[in-house]
Amino acid sequence: MYEGKKTKNMFLTRALEKILADKEVKKAHHSQLRKACEVALDEIKAETGKQSPPHGEAKPGSSTLPPVKSNTSFIEADKYFLPFELACQSKCPRIVSTSLDCLQKLIAYGHLTGSAPDSTAPGKKLIDRIIETVCGCFQGPQTDEGVQLQIIKVIQHPLDRHCCSYHEELHLKALLTSVT
Repeated sequence: MYEGKKTKNMFLTRALEKILADKEVKKAHHSQLRKACEVALDEIKAETGKQSPPHGEAKPGSSTLPPVKSNTSFIEADKYFLPFELACQSKCPRIVSTSLDCLQKLIAYGHLTGSAPDSTAPGKKLIDRIIETVCGCFQGPQTDEGVQLQIIKVIQHPLDRHCCSYHEELHLKALLTSVT
């Protein structure tokens, strides 16, 4: 159980640190993104400290492979969506691409389910906001090609595997974004 949480936390930490390390994030107009990343990193470190296994009880496992999907082997990463949302809104292709790549992996490995209620829109689930955020990264034909590829990768998973339940109009928006 500890290994799955450790892998997720390491993955989240690396992604947030990569966003923070980008020279664009150091600029004043990205202060909200920088603060959201720092708060998320602090929370992950505090969570990791509380979840350390008793000495000698750590199970051997691979730290390079994602953990097997299981409801008992991870805590949803839903509460860490804000930094990735702000990164997607940054309009900097490097930051957006990093954020989308991380979102795709979190969804694919079952860490980000989007099943929690969306705190910003009553009556909606977080997956609705995730899909809207990802589709919002597409700005037309001038959108960076790397960002376009990441958009397709992110929305492909929920569309193909029906792993997440989201509203019909968002399903259509995701589909239209992927073929545009």
